Amino acid sequence: MMRRLLHTLLVLMFSSVLLYAQDKPITCSLGFTFQIGANPNWGENEPIIIEVTPGSPADEAGLKRNDIILEVNGHGTYLKPAHTIMSWFEEKDSEMLIGIRNFEFSFKQLAINKNCRLRNAISEAQLTPVFSFYSLEDIQDRKFVIPITTKLEESADFYNYRTFDFSPIDESTRHIDERINAIILKNLQEIGLKHDKEDPDFLIQTFYSYQSNPMYNEESAKLNTDKYSWRFDTRNNKMVRIPVYDATRPVKINDVMFDLEFGYRIYDRKFTEPGAPTMVFESEVKEKMSANYGLLEYLELNLPLMLMKFPNNKDKSIGKYHVKFSRFNYTGISYDMNDLRTVVAVDPNSPAAKAGIMPGDIVDRVRGNSFNHTAKSLTDSYRRFIAETMKYRDQNTKYTDANGYTNAMYWDISNYYTIAKEISENKQYKSGFSYLFSFNQYIDWELSPTLMFDVNRNGKKIAFEILPTIKRHTQIIVE
Repeated sequence: MMRRLLHTLLVLMFSSVLLYAQDKPITCSLGFTFQIGANPNWGENEPIIIEVTPGSPADEAGLKRNDIILEVNGHGTYLKPAHTIMSWFEEKDSEMLIGIRNFEFSFKQLAINKNCRLRNAISEAQLTPVFSFYSLEDIQDRKFVIPITTKLEESADFYNYRTFDFSPIDESTRHIDERINAIILKNLQEIGLKHDKEDPDFLIQTFYSYQSNPMYNEESAKLNTDKYSWRFDTRNNKMVRIPVYDATRPVKINDVMFDLEFGYRIYDRKFTEPGAPTMVFESEVKEKMSANYGLLEYLELNLPLMLMKFPNNKDKSIGKYHVKFSRFNYTGISYDMNDLRTVVAVDPNSPAAKAGIMPGDIVDRVRGNSFNHTAKSLTDSYRRFIAETMKYRDQNTKYTDANGYTNAMYWDISNYYTIAKEISENKQYKSGFSYLFSFNQYIDWELSPTLMFDVNRNGKKIAFEILPTIKRHTQIIVE
């Protein structure tokens, strides 16, 4: 398990933009992934940002998903292949200049400072998915689909839009329409668009239906065990189950309690004749409900996800989502990935740096538990931990992760104390990287905020008290 996860981690690490100094054991990370655009409405034949790593140099510089890269270090990117663009990233040792376009700016230049470190260094953020089974509540890599279909006018250039407004509200549905518009307003403003009631570039019109199914058979529905789907809740950054049948699997009509339909249309007002706006984008979802979930409750969760299909819509037949989120204790230590005991880097101004941890230190103990492990003993211990604690997990939360592992489950709340006791008493379990999640009761029932690190520095034993911070990362990739 650990080797498979570690292999997956390394593949994901090198799928991002990583730069290598020639003849030096150093890698420089920028923290973003791009693709050459094929969407005629948004950045066709130009590099488009697909993913930005939270806390990375790109994130700190202000780069965002769906930004269009216009130039790199003064080089224009239009019609240039990806390998040529990436070669420009290496022109300067410590930084790069990137020009972008989005809804907020026709052109904006960003300076991205490279995060360079030894190639054999692995950070705590990179270790968390390797040891994710300590806390699947905090570390997840999930995929899901929403049955979204889209239509668009290929001649429309979405990046010319700056402002929007809503079609008039029907008084009979004012309550629900105002709430829907509020959700749309918040999400469009977050990507740089401005609300303008006087002269908007485009208008948004919504339509919806929530109907009970007259053919619903409660007795038949009881036999269907696949009544829920997992979706990502952007309000609290976690996956939740809702009473919606999986859109990729067939379902009997008499198992469906309610049919839900919702959509929104965008009408261009900027480049068409007055009084004759043209529809340039439509997004619609049709769901089969296994219980009375409610239209507004559904939209509070799913509408922000639907809106992520605009403006860069790649798959018109369905909405595919890949979510990676993590929450972990951050000290700022990067370990040697060949032994996972030796400190090879410490982030400046991090909790570990403030405590006095230095590169070259060898960690002997964490919170009084031995850290003296080999790669093999650590792997064997972690495998045993997963197998022996599976009985403490909640079967009702079972899911398949993005790597295809089908037995991923959260901890059973009623077993928190037992889990913490077992981890504490089994030194091999606790000698690993459970400290990354020790703010949870099921890892450490005492919930002490500090971490004691005993290190060996050139043969001298030194103890350090580190007060970690809890880092939260969320990435959503949409097709």
